[in-house]
Amino acid sequence: MSLVIDATTHAYNLSDANLTGGAGGGPGRYSIVFREVLWGLHNRCTPPGAQVSREAFCSDWQPETLAATLFTESNVDIAVHHRLRLDSLFRDGLCAGWKNEELARRWPNRFITYAGVNPMKGVEFCLEDLREQVRALPGTVGIKLYPDSGTPDGSWRMDDPRFAPLFELAIELGLKVIAVHKVVPNGLTPLDPYRIDDLELAAIRYPRLNFEIVHAGMLPFVDEVTMALTRFQNVYANLEITSAFLERGLGVITEAIAQFIGFAGVEKILYASGGMHFHPQPIIEFIRGLEFSDELLNRYRIPQLSDKDKAKILGGNYARMIGLDVEAARKAIAGDEFARAGRAPLWSNWNAATAERAA
Repeated sequence: MSLVIDATTHAYNLSDANLTGGAGGGPGRYSIVFREVLWGLHNRCTPPGAQVSREAFCSDWQPETLAATLFTESNVDIAVHHRLRLDSLFRDGLCAGWKNEELARRWPNRFITYAGVNPMKGVEFCLEDLREQVRALPGTVGIKLYPDSGTPDGSWRMDDPRFAPLFELAIELGLKVIAVHKVVPNGLTPLDPYRIDDLELAAIRYPRLNFEIVHAGMLPFVDEVTMALTRFQNVYANLEITSAFLERGLGVITEAIAQFIGFAGVEKILYASGGMHFHPQPIIEFIRGLEFSDELLNRYRIPQLSDKDKAKILGGNYARMIGLDVEAARKAIAGDEFARAGRAPLWSNWNAATAERAA
């Protein structure tokens, strides 16, 4: 069985106390709406009967619950955990730095970590913040970025010369990946910052870095993403959120994946669940069983997906992108606590944690 690497996971903090942006520092309009968007996506894209409760979802997700969900309830072997910096919406940015540190400390062979910086605070702040995060976690391999503040009040562009030092520092620190939230707006925000033209210029200027277009395959920028994947060797399609809609049978997503493969090849696609936003196992099972219709095969002049192709999407492409030794990674997790635990039912760890808090 091939190694499964989930390219995007999170331990969100969606508790009432973490929402900010309103009068007196309490919950604001934009943070409330954004949380509703996240909950709505979970409710819409989780198989019937397999959703967690709203109470569980709108809470502070703990690292141990994330780890148990990924590694005892699914076929995920290794997960990439993103620190998030939506600082205008959430006191801890939505996914705090201490969670990265906790996951890497307790399960270094299971988690790969990305730092998170907030360009809306200025480049000098970002540079010092990034240095500090990498000092705390020397194994960090990437950075997660957002194109705006999560509100309509401000955005930035990756091709702005003022931010060149951020990418140069990433190279200096030995980081390999810049993952950028694109395509899907964060609630009540304009669409324009989620276009990818600024990412294209960054990919051209910094060929030593790889760039993940997070949420690739979602409307409305499928054609633009396709051309970026085709033209730039260092640009990849990250399927977070996209994969949940794919599993739920949204035909435009299936076609987007076929289009990516037809123009750029299967090697440019990275499986990501966004867990625990969505449970990884139904998505993994869907990808393993995915077959394109004859219409899509003919339209994009592609062969049917092979098991080898699916293994690339589910982990092989990510491993190649960051230079991960797959066999060494497989040996490192063999016989660990999760390998010994056996398979647990979907969401059983999260439901148990919720019940324990309520007791």
